[in-house]
Amino acid sequence: MRKVLLATTALVALGGVSAASADVSLSASASWAYDSWSDDTAAATASGLTTNNTSATMDSDFTISGSTTADSGMSFGGSIHVDDGVDDDARMHISDDWGQISFGEHNDAAKSSSAGQSAFDAALSGSSSISSTTTPALTTGLGTATVVGSEAKGQVMYTSPTVNGLTVRVSQADAGAASKADSTAMGVTYAIDVDGVGITAHYATYDVSSSGDVATGTGSYETDQDGFGVKIVYGDFTVRAASMDQDVKQGGSTIGTAGYEASTSDYGITYAMSDTVTLEAVAMSSELSTGSTNGGDSYEATQVGVKYVPATGMYVSLTNRSYEMKDLSAGTTNDGANTRLKVGVTF
Repeated sequence: MRKVLLATTALVALGGVSAASADVSLSASASWAYDSWSDDTAAATASGLTTNNTSATMDSDFTISGSTTADSGMSFGGSIHVDDGVDDDARMHISDDWGQISFGEHNDAAKSSSAGQSAFDAALSGSSSISSTTTPALTTGLGTATVVGSEAKGQVMYTSPTVNGLTVRVSQADAGAASKADSTAMGVTYAIDVDGVGITAHYATYDVSSSGDVATGTGSYETDQDGFGVKIVYGDFTVRAASMDQDVKQGGSTIGTAGYEASTSDYGITYAMSDTVTLEAVAMSSELSTGSTNGGDSYEATQVGVKYVPATGMYVSLTNRSYEMKDLSAGTTNDGANTRLKVGVTF
């Protein structure tokens, strides 16, 4: 009995040491959004027979993360992100003086460098878009933000140490057994403070190339994205400006029946009036080149908004977005506006 008691005590003590050496945290957020829009389609179907120009959506996110540091100074850990009850992002990482290597499903090197730099990606209501019920709908290829890259499973990414404000990321993602569309990405960010003005610049590139891919059903398929931008923070003001070019080819060097070339740019400014109130104004434009499928189609949007934080961990935002989608080939234009009320909490 005494031996069993000693053994049990030793296991409990060992477990206590392990738990103490690991840093485990749980974070969560939830938001509710109500949208109301009016555009040419909604006006044409005011009887409500085909469309509804209001919607309400709910989103919840939970993240469990843990890390520990070895006696050598090397740290390692992992995290899992659950979005609306679905495993959306699972990863692990190893870090040391040489930088960090991460594995699993997460933003690639390009998106890790460009996300948050885009004015519309950082906007109070998220990236710009129009309702899928509108006519004409947003043409494939037209951008709604200037974020480069994607999030993918089967990914390996290296992040360098930050040296004199410079950080470099490179990544490779395997598309899996059902597709040859593997991707590579690279991102560079440079951050500097000049007399109290914080400046962050980024460049990112993303490439997907496959040959004889069953998943795409084409003999050749290639996607290239390149983007750059800058964010300037001075006092209570934050200014963002970014640009992204995307080139999709099918059938070798030609654009093909479903290929396109698109250029997207956005810019914006936010002003923190106080600890509880923030104002924003953002704008963007995207256009398909004349040689593209649906060449000449374009999309423009502007947005103003206000965010109120009544308590730490809670916010209420109200935004109004005006947009115009032009379908050159069909000779039609869709003008509209969207108002969004959003309530969010973090805990």
